[in-house]
Amino acid sequence: MALTMRAERSRRNFSDEANRYDAKRERLVRCARRLAEQGDAAKVSVTDITSEMGITRGLFYYYFEGKEALNEAIIQTYIDDLAKALEASCGACENREDAMLSLVKCVQRWLYLDEGGHKPIWHVACELRLDKELVDQAADVLVAFIIDHSLLTKYGKFSDDLLYEHARFVATGLLGEIRLREGLPAEVLSDTACAALRYRKRRAPELEQLAAE
Repeated sequence: MALTMRAERSRRNFSDEANRYDAKRERLVRCARRLAEQGDAAKVSVTDITSEMGITRGLFYYYFEGKEALNEAIIQTYIDDLAKALEASCGACENREDAMLSLVKCVQRWLYLDEGGHKPIWHVACELRLDKELVDQAADVLVAFIIDHSLLTKYGKFSDDLLYEHARFVATGLLGEIRLREGLPAEVLSDTACAALRYRKRRAPELEQLAAE
């Protein structure tokens, strides 16, 4: 019994320590993100962040190997925000067309909405030279959402691999259009995405054959 109790206390202490570590790291990342959104993200230094947080440089390096690792963590917070926003705005849609339109509007707001005078996410990512990483990870989130919410089921049953490629085709196309044509109406983008789905449906037998080769 005593051994079991000691093991339980040890497990609980380890869990509490891990939670404290995660919480402190999260505050540091959010502070760095706020500074990046307020000025030139590329010029925000470790000293700027530690001064704002009131911590030592040694503590900063306890959490991150360097500024590059921190910047990647900043991008990850944006990706986490996108996943939450998609569920909040699109998860309850009753049909595919409404869900796709909500998805487009959600991504537009996520990339470009200027909140509280801060720079949009896309501009921060470009300044950090992590725009490709942002797009790649955002595409992963969109693919997961499209598949999880069965936005492709009207267009036939595909193998898992082809379903993924199908969703990736739509997700990357949408992100490309939104980035290159910032002011394009969401309705137009949504119609384009639906047209892309129909196009992939027509090519489904050919794509299945290619996937099997």
